[in-house]
Amino acid sequence: MSLQLHPSHNRLETEADFTAHAGTATQQPPLPEGGIPRQWLPALIRWPIRVIMLPFVLLDLGAQWIARKIIRPPYRQTGHCYQRGNCCHYVLLPEPKGPITRLFYFWHTQVNGFFRRRSEPIESGGKKMVVMGCRYLQKDGRCGHYRLRPTLCRQWPLIEYFGPPRILKGCGFRAEENSIRK
Repeated sequence: MSLQLHPSHNRLETEADFTAHAGTATQQPPLPEGGIPRQWLPALIRWPIRVIMLPFVLLDLGAQWIARKIIRPPYRQTGHCYQRGNCCHYVLLPEPKGPITRLFYFWHTQVNGFFRRRSEPIESGGKKMVVMGCRYLQKDGRCGHYRLRPTLCRQWPLIEYFGPPRILKGCGFRAEENSIRK
């Protein structure tokens, strides 16, 4: 099975599996060998950290919302989430090499609950990326921890100021061009 990264997306899709996900039924891709690895950071530490960080996450998202009102991006998001979990099956994070990317990787694996789906990294946009999955995705495609979901999930789909929007095939969201006011 070949894994491919759609050029305008920051998420990985497999041709056979992903087209099945775009249909009406959600089938999770196969888990890594040995199953989902356990988080070694205890839940008694993990969850208070997420709760403490939530106001900062919301403050950041609010600032981004204000910035979008002042400087309009070329596209706007329309539609709604179909809650199929397509965007949760394959998440790309930078390969942990330096201290900052290792801290970023630790944060997403131990606090946010992502797990490494593939042992070897892939290349995306000239960078080595690690393919991750979310351990909190339920069988029906809904997020098991929706209220405390990470910023990475809250910002999806990405409508950027520069470059094409990042929306998955089969997603309920669409990107439409903003009309220019005269």
